[in-house]
Amino acid sequence: MTLPAEVRLRWRRVPEGVERRAVSRALLQEMHPAATFVSRCPRCGGPHGRVHVIGADASVSVSYAAGWAVVAADGHGRRIGVDAVAADARGLERVLPRADARSWARVEAVLKADGRGLAVDPGRVRVVEAVAGAHWSGRVDAGGLLAGWDLDGPPGVLVALALGGRPSRAQPQ
Repeated sequence: MTLPAEVRLRWRRVPEGVERRAVSRALLQEMHPAATFVSRCPRCGGPHGRVHVIGADASVSVSYAAGWAVVAADGHGRRIGVDAVAADARGLERVLPRADARSWARVEAVLKADGRGLAVDPGRVRVVEAVAGAHWSGRVDAGGLLAGWDLDGPPGVLVALALGGRPSRAQPQ
């Protein structure tokens, strides 16, 4: 499936003994060399959570699965969410009834693009197949519709990406 030209996806294996966040930040820096990337959890203030871009009109999303760091970036600053899941992942139905790796990747990509992530019950996400030129679309409750794609990723990893409109431009604290 072909993404819009301004959307880019990259991945890299996380070497043994290397912090996975360092790998994802290196990938993001390669995509946007003049930018700075900041993560700050709104609940605890820790250096994790949604990645904010400073110094470029871009938005990014990060995921990790099966020893890989996967990043996506939109050059127009639209809401973006990427999720990577090991193709053989088990136990997802404990979090989302009837979930397999593909459906979970789609749901989490939508939640990331929505901006609230797993602060929202994954059961509130609705995914619809083949709408308006996208492979699938999704939304949380009655929220805005996000275009979605199932993408080729690293070996043994399923990747889903959701893309919406422009977010508010609030910067992290």
